[in-house]
Amino acid sequence: MHRHSPPRRQIALSLATGVALAGCAPLQRWWPGGGELQALDRQGAHALLAGDVEAAIGHWQRYVEQAPAVQPRALQLRGHLTLLRREAARRFVQQATAAEAAAGPVRSDRRGDRRHVAVLPFVNEPPTGAAPPPPTAGFHRAVVAMIAVDLARVPGLVVLEREKTELLVQELRLAGTALVDPATATRPGRLLRAGTVVGGSVLNVPGPSGPGSGRYRVASAVGDVARGRLLGQAEVEGLQSEFFVLQKRIVHGILDLLEVTDRPAAVDTVHTRSWEAYARFARGLQLLAESRFAEAREAFTAALGFDPGFGLAQAALANTPERPATLAEIAAEAGRATR
Repeated sequence: MHRHSPPRRQIALSLATGVALAGCAPLQRWWPGGGELQALDRQGAHALLAGDVEAAIGHWQRYVEQAPAVQPRALQLRGHLTLLRREAARRFVQQATAAEAAAGPVRSDRRGDRRHVAVLPFVNEPPTGAAPPPPTAGFHRAVVAMIAVDLARVPGLVVLEREKTELLVQELRLAGTALVDPATATRPGRLLRAGTVVGGSVLNVPGPSGPGSGRYRVASAVGDVARGRLLGQAEVEGLQSEFFVLQKRIVHGILDLLEVTDRPAAVDTVHTRSWEAYARFARGLQLLAESRFAEAREAFTAALGFDPGFGLAQAALANTPERPATLAEIAAEAGRATR
């Protein structure tokens, strides 16, 4: 039920008010760094018009990091960055697989890169004797998002970009591999220049007493790319309502296998305790992956209705484009915006 949640209209009005205030004056007048932001915007546009997607991402990422969150151009660029990262990932995968085809499998001796971690897509695991769950469930995406964020908070760990990891797994036709198998995970790990790969599965069984009463299980495995072997596996299980506890146990299990002892308190920061918010966030991530942007935004907004402080849902909403756009359309818009 939604009676304990802030009305969606209230959330929408808050966002609209912020955008209106942000657009009420020239950038330089209401934000001290306006001139620098305009320079970053122009540099991003010029890079994109020149075909350098990575450089455009760099300039515009600095823009959104420095600009107020409700500034209209920053909101627009967040959506553009999501699309540009997809294009950058596509190019990376194309180049990596082409190089492998030309030179043969690359043997990695990068044993010092064990802390470069690729979190591979998890899969939805069907209950015993049941049909596979619909791919729209998306719970595997939500778990991966939380695990990746928590690992990235550990000093010295580098978590590789989700877009590149996911697209490469799809390109290599490895989607559906539930746990890390050294025979299959070594290849994407090497192409990504990762030292460690993490994979897993999620079992989500509805319960008899409504949302949160069902069974939830997360299984994970960690592989050493350079040595081509499995470091270990972990599995946690409990009620759906305990999902945030289970997720943290998986993270600490991964860190144990990596022999990481320096763990900042931020690793244990709970993203949300609301199963309803979590379920809608998971659904939104699946819709976002399918480029169903309007529906994804609705799902993230619904998640925030249950938990307004759910930071990952806030970021996902801000980073979801309002509409699909081609690279040429983004470049044309960038040219107009910087004249």
